[in-house]
Amino acid sequence: MLKTIKWFILSTFAFIVICNVWIVGTTQQGIVEDSRELIGAEVGLVFGTSQHQVNGTSNPFFFNRVASAKQLLSTGKVEQLVLSGSKDSIYYDEAEAMKIALIDQGIDPDLLILDKYGNRTIESLARLKNVYGYDQCILITQEYHAYRCLFIAEKMGLHAQCFVAKTPDKKSHIWALLRELLARTKAVIDLYLLSDDLK
Repeated sequence: MLKTIKWFILSTFAFIVICNVWIVGTTQQGIVEDSRELIGAEVGLVFGTSQHQVNGTSNPFFFNRVASAKQLLSTGKVEQLVLSGSKDSIYYDEAEAMKIALIDQGIDPDLLILDKYGNRTIESLARLKNVYGYDQCILITQEYHAYRCLFIAEKMGLHAQCFVAKTPDKKSHIWALLRELLARTKAVIDLYLLSDDLK
């Protein structure tokens, strides 16, 4: 019994490592920190997150993504933005929150497309292609999340680059980074074992 448990733990750990090495290793070239290096696209996809952290303070992940999205519109790297996020209730609407933040910074609301059904990264990307009809885009999120976004996009046949928003201090957000290790593993399972669910 102990040998079986040990084998299971080691196999699980090895699978997580393989998935992460695979995803990071195959997507690095698509990650861009300087907007001048972007090819440009008709649309940018901004991945939603909460405006506030658990303790009620402002979430720097949210505001850094909004700032990067504004930069791409202002420099003409994208013509429109798809704001994709979760909507749990009238009190929690990630896409609407991004829209309000961008309008407050002077962005024309006509340039903003709201996708309120982007509950997961994989769903946001699938909807970008299958609902909104785009097959080329610039993704906007933090670097740690960017690798998984690009991996999923490539598997779906999307031509994408990722413009990375500034990542807050890693030490203060270590749990978010650790969760991403498991999320990348889940992405491999979704794409290669449960792919029928995405059609």
